[in-house]
Amino acid sequence: METVSSGMEPVRLAVIGAGLVGVRHAELIHETPMCSLVGVCDVDPTRRAVADRLGAPFHRSVDELIAREQPSGAIIAAPTDHHAAIAETCAMASVDVLIEKPIASTLAQARRIVEVASRRGTQVLVGHHRRHNPLVRKARDIVRGGALGRLVGVSILWALLKPDEYFEVAWRRERPGGGPLLINFIHELDSLRFICGEIDEVYARTSSAARGLDVEDSLSISLRFESGALGTVLASDATPAAWSYEATTGENPAYFHTGENCYHFLGTSASLAFPRMELWRYADDGRNGWLEPMERLNREVAASDPLSLQLSHLCRVIRREEEPVVDAQDGARSLAVALAVAESARKGAPIDLSTWLSNGG
Repeated sequence: METVSSGMEPVRLAVIGAGLVGVRHAELIHETPMCSLVGVCDVDPTRRAVADRLGAPFHRSVDELIAREQPSGAIIAAPTDHHAAIAETCAMASVDVLIEKPIASTLAQARRIVEVASRRGTQVLVGHHRRHNPLVRKARDIVRGGALGRLVGVSILWALLKPDEYFEVAWRRERPGGGPLLINFIHELDSLRFICGEIDEVYARTSSAARGLDVEDSLSISLRFESGALGTVLASDATPAAWSYEATTGENPAYFHTGENCYHFLGTSASLAFPRMELWRYADDGRNGWLEPMERLNREVAASDPLSLQLSHLCRVIRREEEPVVDAQDGARSLAVALAVAESARKGAPIDLSTWLSNGG
């Protein structure tokens, strides 16, 4: 954990939205010497208990929070539909922000965030925290560094069972924000962009047959990357399975850890199974083909909490020591891919991202 440099004051941070994710952010800020928790904001008065437990002032209005506590930065963990309005309020007060994923509900809202932040000169970091995970960063180094040769394709299996009580929260059963695509799988799409490069076409199918809700519980996606590589995805939150990112990486200790792989990156020279970081290649460089023996090389990666790493990065962004790893434009692109997946499933047709975006998304 990074500490405060000699003579440097802790970065003053507020948390807006004290739900499950907001509470975790507030706890991390409280535990981190590099920053201080100067306020918690939520429209629900019962969330005052979170602020009281962490010794921070509680406010029900963002304007009041900013006026009274004067934070240098804010973490926006409110419902997605409110991200743009809150980000604009912060920008007008020269408060930098970390916006939880997805950056917004619509591309129009995301573009508004980009425009206001640019005009006001404020920094925006989008909370795709997996980009800070050493496993994801190592996978990017391997794929982009040429260890696999030319990337041919990637296959993702994301499968787990969400308990019935998860859906007692109404918005998780309803469009547009409910369902695994925008709640969960936008993380996978962002990680794919980070590791493999830009996605230029998607073709998706969704199903709600398992639960019969208005939102999808399962989806399949065919992807094409700008490099020419292809990708396949099968995702479901309605099956007892061992192959989700959450279960395989051990990133969140609350999940049962299976130790399996969930991503496979395929190249012309070698392939990589993630997150066990198993590199498969031919034992003899001069002999290859399906009859030849292969070897498995394990790449060791030291574990570290990506949320803590993201928080330290946010503090350095606010101090203007670093540029955001995921800025507003980048976060908007990941949202665009996710929304294109939803549009493809609705139309039953492939979506070319460049054409779709040029027509307004």
